Amino acid sequence: MTTEAAAPAPPAGKVLLELVGLRKEFGTRTVNVAVDDVSLEVHEGETLALVGESGCGKTTLTRLLLRLVEPTAGSVRFDGQDLTALSPAGLRAVRRQMQVVLQDPYASMNPRMRITDIVAEPLVTHDPQARGRRARARTRERVGELLEAVGLDAGIQDRYPHEFSGGQRQRVSIARALALRPRLLVLDEPTSALDVSVQATVLDLLADLQGRLGLTYVFVSHNLAVVRQVADRVAVMRRGRLVEVGATAAVLRTPRHPYTRQLLDAVPVLDPRRGRRAAERGSWTSAADRGSLTGDESR
Repeated sequence: MTTEAAAPAPPAGKVLLELVGLRKEFGTRTVNVAVDDVSLEVHEGETLALVGESGCGKTTLTRLLLRLVEPTAGSVRFDGQDLTALSPAGLRAVRRQMQVVLQDPYASMNPRMRITDIVAEPLVTHDPQARGRRARARTRERVGELLEAVGLDAGIQDRYPHEFSGGQRQRVSIARALALRPRLLVLDEPTSALDVSVQATVLDLLADLQGRLGLTYVFVSHNLAVVRQVADRVAVMRRGRLVEVGATAAVLRTPRHPYTRQLLDAVPVLDPRRGRRAAERGSWTSAADRGSLTGDESR
């Protein structure tokens, strides 16, 4: 793994996702390197947080691991299979096991589709048995089960996205992502578009689902307060490269790389006096000492 600094990682299970020497270049005359020689492992059942400032390459990296874009170099292995070497049919089979939850739930839904069709979309796309009139009742039953699994009433299926709050829409997005019983979820800033009061309930839901279903999460965020709460390990990106990877507590309490320390120093301090005391101690010892990395959430 190419890192400039690394903190010890906790014991983990089987490697589910492995990125090896990933590189992505955009442009021809002027080449922009968005991801530069990234190697990383994600273990089954863990939550790995991917953090860094805007433009550091987080989104491009997640698109590479889902093979939504092709790498310039390197490989992506999911459960031992090299995704970069798979045929379209083979990739389609693997994609049932890898799903994504996006930042803005409303933007990721067709406002003209009913909730039942939104949640059933992966089933209809990937499973021929879910298509047609005969399968409609069975598919509707499955949609009801998924909605209840994320804390919504199965009776909302005939309503439209605009009839729900942001938190409810994100729950619908999570239900849709679970439709094919995936093993890996890529969570791209799943709470940053939500009100503070709703963020905690969605994070609790994700933790509960992970425990019940044995899911593995890649959690993309720039909010270190959320990362501290949900992640087992943290990978810090800067200018397309990984600069620090390790256990969440170790990285956030005693960062080894200067850029990680800069990210921590950028977190707003709610009480300047407490901030000065924490700075004098040389580290932030608790979430109470720091606010959120973003202005849309406070502690």
